[in-house]
Amino acid sequence: MGRQIPTVAKAVRLDPMNSRNPSTATDLDNRSRLLQAATDSFAEYGYEGASLRAIADSAGVSFQLIAYYFGSKEELWIATVDFLFERYLETGKGLGFTSSGNLAEQFHNHLRLLLTDMLQRPQLRKIWIQEYLADSPRYHNVIRPKIRQLYETLSVPYFKEVVRLGIVERFTAAEVAVLWSAIVQNNVAYPYYVELMLGLPAGSPKSVEKQVDLVFGILTEKLEAAEENTARPMPAPPRLGKAPEPAAPTGDTVVYAWKEPKDGVLEGTRLKQLEIENLHLKQLVGNLSLEKKLLLERLAAVEPPAARDLGEFDES
Repeated sequence: MGRQIPTVAKAVRLDPMNSRNPSTATDLDNRSRLLQAATDSFAEYGYEGASLRAIADSAGVSFQLIAYYFGSKEELWIATVDFLFERYLETGKGLGFTSSGNLAEQFHNHLRLLLTDMLQRPQLRKIWIQEYLADSPRYHNVIRPKIRQLYETLSVPYFKEVVRLGIVERFTAAEVAVLWSAIVQNNVAYPYYVELMLGLPAGSPKSVEKQVDLVFGILTEKLEAAEENTARPMPAPPRLGKAPEPAAPTGDTVVYAWKEPKDGVLEGTRLKQLEIENLHLKQLVGNLSLEKKLLLERLAAVEPPAARDLGEFDES
């Protein structure tokens, strides 16, 4: 037999011009196109549903180049996540404050930029969500460490600076990070829900601006104003059994009436109380139905025969 030609997988190990160290413009271009195609495919179909051949076709390169540059599907997935993560970090690290400018306005612009960037490039969080729902090893081994890195190196340091500069007074850096993450996650995972709530097309400039204004207003509310709103007396809710009285409106706040719990009764037992009351109501209705049946039987027993016959004749 003649000398065996090395396979593509072996060529990756033998050829120094591989994905770890692309040295030509062609290598860089091919690798970049594959990563772009893989980004859309993994975000749309997940790890299991993504097709390597479809990724290569979308990138406009030979299928064998995936093995040449990345080695395997899992290595391509890891490279894609790394690629998206670094781009996201670059956006966040570019945010800073100029002491000579309006700090609150700069913060407002940062929030708009971050939300817009995530809406334009939602693939990273979509991949994270898919792997979390699948509870895959990729989530535990790759995604979770990156989320921690994002939290420790970008989110918390940035929001600590926001708190240190006095832009946010009511919340800690971690609390701000949680609130902001919820806004971003809703727009990526539940865009239709956001559209229903706001009455604006998901991802539209007006939707972004409305949400940014909302969270900015909440975060930058001054501590004195927050304490004043907290100290404002609220109308006592009606007790069970009484018709609820409309609460007096206070500004834009809507107060929904609810029964006042008994002393010592925890908030979580209200549902149990309602279930018991509902059961008693069902028992009462059942007893009334039984009494009605017995009463009709007694009336039929004492009714004159002629009337019964007439009734039977009429019904026929």
